[in-house]
Amino acid sequence: MTRRPANRLDAQDVVASFDSATVLHAALSAALRGEPFPHLGNGPLAGAAIRAAGRLPWPLLRRLYTRIGASEGVDPGRLGDVDMNAVAGWLADGYPQRCYPAALVGSSNGALAHLAAAMQVPWLPGTVLVPVARTGDPQRPVDALHFGERAAPALLDRNPDVVLHHMHDQVQDELMVARMTYFRIKWQTLPEPYARFLTGSLAPGAPVVLVEDRSRWPVVRVGDRHVFQTGAQGGLEPQAYLDRPHTPRPDGEEPEAEWGADPQFGTSLAGWCVAHGHPLLRIAYSGPQAPAHAVASVVRDWYTRRGEPADRLVVPSFVLGDPWRTLNAAAVPFWTFFSVQPALRALEDHLLASAPYRNVDILLFQHGVHSAGIARPEEWVRVARGNGATARLMAVSPRRFPHDIASLGRYGRMLAELPGAHLTWSPLEAARAVRELNARLDDPGPTHGQLA
Repeated sequence: MTRRPANRLDAQDVVASFDSATVLHAALSAALRGEPFPHLGNGPLAGAAIRAAGRLPWPLLRRLYTRIGASEGVDPGRLGDVDMNAVAGWLADGYPQRCYPAALVGSSNGALAHLAAAMQVPWLPGTVLVPVARTGDPQRPVDALHFGERAAPALLDRNPDVVLHHMHDQVQDELMVARMTYFRIKWQTLPEPYARFLTGSLAPGAPVVLVEDRSRWPVVRVGDRHVFQTGAQGGLEPQAYLDRPHTPRPDGEEPEAEWGADPQFGTSLAGWCVAHGHPLLRIAYSGPQAPAHAVASVVRDWYTRRGEPADRLVVPSFVLGDPWRTLNAAAVPFWTFFSVQPALRALEDHLLASAPYRNVDILLFQHGVHSAGIARPEEWVRVARGNGATARLMAVSPRRFPHDIASLGRYGRMLAELPGAHLTWSPLEAARAVRELNARLDDPGPTHGQLA
């Protein structure tokens, strides 16, 4: 595969706009500016277009959905022009310039993005998604592996401080991986733009919070800094993927591609903290769903201390949510990583372990396929009502699920209609919040819904 001259691609043209890291980063950036986050951060015209497209028959919308997603794929011949240092700079520059009392760095997690918004502190992702253009059979992960073997060296040669976790999930991402493949990139050292941002934006002695999702997944080792992962966190355990035909046999385990933390990155961040006089705090857990109960409990206690009733629960889903609107409604966030059975069981556990909520408002992100392990709208409503709450689905049509793509253009308006908080608020104190969070994570408490 020939490589073009190294003309650096713009960072926003490299990373996926639909990924957990980039969308959660954008949602938090909006919250730090005191702004809502409708239409995944896109403008009103985009929201209207999504709502209009959602009225199309599903066979036509499916083709449109796949083609629009595939348009983000990087030309494989230009992977040598991907500069991950520039991507780090773009992420760091996305936050308002001011002095912060703390910063989160590391694994993507929607629950912790809501907590960061409550603390009014930034988060710098440790993993991002570079989608690469490729046409292939979603049910043949072995073909994707061979493609990565050919295409990845140029990217890795250009970026010696990263490791590639090439991910192929033919269950949840069936529509997308027909037209692209997922190169998830993890930094192994603290990128210079991140270090510059922390140096210039943290108050003296402010803590840096390392977010470590320690979940792991079977992989095929392709090279020193290149692994291939079949499947991903969702409704199935790893073995259910490995038992499928045309699946390469794993020869080891590594941090899970989308959510897992690279341990070398944490070591690098710790070294920076020592050198620059900032205490390092850690939030460690296993699996993206694991912190949701603890975060909801910490935020609910914060509301209660300031005199709010704290009896409304909002259930964001993957990238479908708005931290600023949620906090300004004094609604407790219980983030779910996907609309899958483990997340549904985690919500049920939270409700059983918590004082009753009066209202539960449920958002459901949709992949467009009836994938194995999916949790359907009526199941979410049944769980919420089973614990005595008035439950409603927000922005999703049960009849169209899991094809109701227009929900991406509706959720912002519905969150804006939530009743406002009774009292004005000041940010949640960061060190206290991390202490309370870790105390709850250390408590055995709810265990359902956590994939290792």
